[in-house]
Amino acid sequence: MIGGADLQAMTAALFAPGLVVLPDAVNPSPRAIPVLDPAHLLMDAADLPDPEGGCITGVIDDAIPFAHERFRVGDRRSRVASLWAMDAAHDPAGPGRDLPAGIELRGARISHWLRDLAQGRIATEDGIYRAAGIVDMNRQTTHSAAFAAGHGAAVSLLAAGMAPDDPRGRNIPLIGVNLPPRILADTTGTLAPGVMIAAVLFVLTRARRLCRQVESHRGLPANSVRLPVVLNISLGLTAGPRDGSSLIERFLDAVSGHVAPDLGPVRIVLPSGNHRMARLRATLPVGRRLEWNLPPDDRTVTPLEIWGPVLAAPPASPMQITLDGPGMIARTTGFTAHGQVARLHDNRGDVIARAYCTLTAQVGPGWRECVTVILDPTCPERPGDPWLTAGQWGISIAPGSSPGDYALSLQRDDVLRGFPREARQSRLVDPAYHELRPDGFPIPFDPVGGAAAVQRSDTINAYATGSRTLRAGVVDHQFDRCVIYNSLIDREIGGDVMVRIDSAPFDDGMIVRGRGSGSFAIMSGSSLAAPWVSRWLAGRMAAGARPGTRQEMIALAMADGTGHPPILPGPGRPWRR
Repeated sequence: MIGGADLQAMTAALFAPGLVVLPDAVNPSPRAIPVLDPAHLLMDAADLPDPEGGCITGVIDDAIPFAHERFRVGDRRSRVASLWAMDAAHDPAGPGRDLPAGIELRGARISHWLRDLAQGRIATEDGIYRAAGIVDMNRQTTHSAAFAAGHGAAVSLLAAGMAPDDPRGRNIPLIGVNLPPRILADTTGTLAPGVMIAAVLFVLTRARRLCRQVESHRGLPANSVRLPVVLNISLGLTAGPRDGSSLIERFLDAVSGHVAPDLGPVRIVLPSGNHRMARLRATLPVGRRLEWNLPPDDRTVTPLEIWGPVLAAPPASPMQITLDGPGMIARTTGFTAHGQVARLHDNRGDVIARAYCTLTAQVGPGWRECVTVILDPTCPERPGDPWLTAGQWGISIAPGSSPGDYALSLQRDDVLRGFPREARQSRLVDPAYHELRPDGFPIPFDPVGGAAAVQRSDTINAYATGSRTLRAGVVDHQFDRCVIYNSLIDREIGGDVMVRIDSAPFDDGMIVRGRGSGSFAIMSGSSLAAPWVSRWLAGRMAAGARPGTRQEMIALAMADGTGHPPILPGPGRPWRR
């Protein structure tokens, strides 16, 4: 069992002041807390789920609106068991004393605020967020918790929102994590693995505490209540090994495959991704050059990963890559060992790119090399900062590298709505790649036997190539076809399970709930399909279903849905513009 002390030890270094959270969010002295703390119960006794008919929903996202009416039973009782706001100013007297940063809000306390709201002692829902410390405009951060409509609001309310008078709501409690804005704004995912693992561990430790509280309240034997958990993570990356070997994927597979003596099974749902047509993926043999378009006015660095073929043993010498650009002589890395950093210079001798060479073991037998190339911005932030010329650059695998196909992956260079937007997305360019047919309609799949290095296939979310997570994709209401932006598993599959989100192939968007009760917004994407699948799966597990593998979850969906992959009954027809 992973306890609070383990969470503290594993994550304290990640939350150093200024790294991913503001200095005032850091807990200077984390310490263990009792499983059942009378001063800080997770939920009021009347709100606890049924030990035989409940399922905990976990959501890891951005700015979950815990005071929303759809997270209540009636108007004065909360269905939120616990929420970790990682970047809020730390409260040393609060229940989250074991956490490395931020605050924990528990359902019993939220219910107290809801009673104050109902009786007029707090004027608005916004007053609850301010009283809790979630919204504090004096802090220098991205105030995503104050957005009228945000990603976390849409996702969490799709996953676990229910009408206050719905009797099923009490048995689907929510445990959530608000990730720091710096994690969500960093599309390279450099700092994400450790923070995401800490978030998952938090959901599991609080789920265990909730089970223990149910036991205590009902006088049941220790560890006899083992509620299942469905965890929704509507986040992802566009670059990575895509073979299940990344740290996050191995961790999620381990969590999904672990049979705990004090907690029910944990099932994890992820979105397929939204970048099929973005030209961020390519496959290259040794010696072939591929163009790389860098847009002007990009104030952020641009990373590209080159993953080599699977090797039976570590190679005798590292792979090398060659980079060229406008007015620049081609430069080749000179790695002599894995783990080195190379700096590539322009014709004047100025450094314009850095390259990192790594060697990683596969989940099964074998090894893979990776070179990550990071180019400077095309627009300097300040006078004197390094920058490079926008336009057509070129990348190739240098002769002498291990034979085989190399997978190129560009990181997404945009951010969630509301965050700073200094980035411009670069693209891989191949004359043999055609986006449109002669009649002007998009080409949805890679032509069989096509010569283009740039690809639509295998564009799946790089967090979602493990063996046990369930991947959710998007179809439209009109034709039940996988929408054109939805990333692909292999050549043509858009997800293990599909959900109707968009109205029609060229009419995207559905109504989602905003931060405030009664508010709404229009959004689209596989980030919305994942929470609907989580909602469906939590309902089935609350009713007693216990699918153990991805294949068993798909079979369960096929019994409830239509087609292959199964299309689940989903939200009502989206609003048409």
